[in-house]
Amino acid sequence: MERTMNYRAEATLEGVNIMTRNDAGISEHVELISYECAVARLVVGEYDNNLDKGFAIHLAVAEGGNVGWFDYTAQHNLEMWRWLIAAAFIAEMKHENGTTIVTDLDGTTSWAALYSNGDTTIPLYPSAERLAMANNIEGAMLERYGIEQGTENIIIFYHSMLDVELGELTPFGREVLAELHDHFINDLEVNGWPETPVTH
Repeated sequence: MERTMNYRAEATLEGVNIMTRNDAGISEHVELISYECAVARLVVGEYDNNLDKGFAIHLAVAEGGNVGWFDYTAQHNLEMWRWLIAAAFIAEMKHENGTTIVTDLDGTTSWAALYSNGDTTIPLYPSAERLAMANNIEGAMLERYGIEQGTENIIIFYHSMLDVELGELTPFGREVLAELHDHFINDLEVNGWPETPVTH
């Protein structure tokens, strides 16, 4: 995943202002997107191959919400937390276990961070992380508590998984995600490994 140090996103009254710095060190305007559009881009994985850009967009949306320029719905809030935790987990696993090149179904290659339980290692994909969290964490809460209370409970649960000040997962967050991935590995070992790349 390339690092983009020259990429900047800032919160404005109108939305997220995206800029890049050219070779001369001058900031150039790229585009202005609404806060709703910025969240949607995170959700659909537009920044999955460059999490640094995603973190910049995420921070700008959060700042816009904090000063009252963006009226978060509960769903926006949940989606922002889901994206942030998945991205933080991948960043930590990349630092801890490194990366590998994976070949996708269409023949293209990309970098993937790795998760290891000590014996088995699997590649991680941001979109698959978010899907796994939605299915395995959110699904049970929504079923048990309903949409409104369930969404509120999920946000509280996600909040407990991330230390916002430090910008990293809490020990509880690491434990939850490790259990989730150990379960995936166990499933693969019991039911067999697919021939195509695993995106749990």
